Amino acid sequence: MNERVAKAIQNYGKGYTCAQAVLCAYAKQAGLDEKTAYRLFEGFGGGCGGMQEICGALAAAFAVISYHYSDGEPEQSASKPVTFSKIREAAELFKEKYGAVACRDVMQGQKPQPFKCGAKVKLAAEIIETMLEETK
Repeated sequence: MNERVAKAIQNYGKGYTCAQAVLCAYAKQAGLDEKTAYRLFEGFGGGCGGMQEICGALAAAFAVISYHYSDGEPEQSASKPVTFSKIREAAELFKEKYGAVACRDVMQGQKPQPFKCGAKVKLAAEIIETMLEETK
């Protein structure tokens, strides 16, 4: 297992939200310290603030993928079409396993609870790894 995937799972086991677990495992690659990543994505757990909207683990994966594909040029960004395509691709990979990207659907009507989403965290990190392999 890739070390960042393992770190995401380990983070989740320590009590990080699904979103924090994923983003913190990739913080260094995104130029963030882990504490900043933790703070930035605290509200994304439980499908964004517990509202069960977009899966928090997947939202964190989207952030990491965006960072790696974006050219960082706000005025004349040529990367947006590619970045958007990669996000849609990541969403499809997640949907293949869970049938949806919304937490409420992924959780099949159950409320988010600590330690119930380890497999989703793992898959989100694996999707990041797949997307990053494509940048090489």
